[in-house]
Amino acid sequence: MSVSEVYSQASTSTSSDEDETVMGKDDFLTLLVAQLQNQDPLNPSDSTEFTAQLAQFSSLEQLQNINDALSDFEVYQSTLNNIQASNFIGKTITASGDTLTVEDGVANDIAFELEESSTSVYIQIYDASGTYVGDIDAGAMAAGQQTVSWDATDDNGTAVDDGVYTYSIMAVDADGNSVTTTSYVTGMVTGIDYESGETLLLIGDQEVAISSMIRVEETSTDDNV
Repeated sequence: MSVSEVYSQASTSTSSDEDETVMGKDDFLTLLVAQLQNQDPLNPSDSTEFTAQLAQFSSLEQLQNINDALSDFEVYQSTLNNIQASNFIGKTITASGDTLTVEDGVANDIAFELEESSTSVYIQIYDASGTYVGDIDAGAMAAGQQTVSWDATDDNGTAVDDGVYTYSIMAVDADGNSVTTTSYVTGMVTGIDYESGETLLLIGDQEVAISSMIRVEETSTDDNV
């Protein structure tokens, strides 16, 4: 039986609650000594094989130690990231996304970027179920980052309910060709959610993955009004 087979059986047998011992290097040396003591004196075992087995066991043990160390590091890194994420509370962030929140009848600004100057920009807004709510005719806009305000009313002028909404942007240039747009989520971080296993920043009821964040700013006094 090779040392890897012995190690595998020892690891399997020690996984139960009844036996929490782990086969270590000393145990392996004890096995080697026992094997030497009980070998056939007329057909002694080759010491080269013992050396190779010991080296193999040492390699397996080192790999296991490295794996345990990496697992501990991942837990530490995750905890550190979660602690650092709390520093974003109260800051205004911009991240990739196409959602906005209406809270107390007030909507976040709609933020996006135009790849080229556009002669016509339309923004369509949908509720959480995907139902069309209304649109905004933003007119002509230059290339670059833009923000548009929404009065949180539908096409009939009726105030919409508080909640999370999505939007899509359609823009064309002077020749009627579509202009590439990139949508962003912007707003003040009000909390952090770790429950899903991913660190999510909360902007009202919106959940924003911390990995999608592209800018962080101090929240101005006007933003808090």
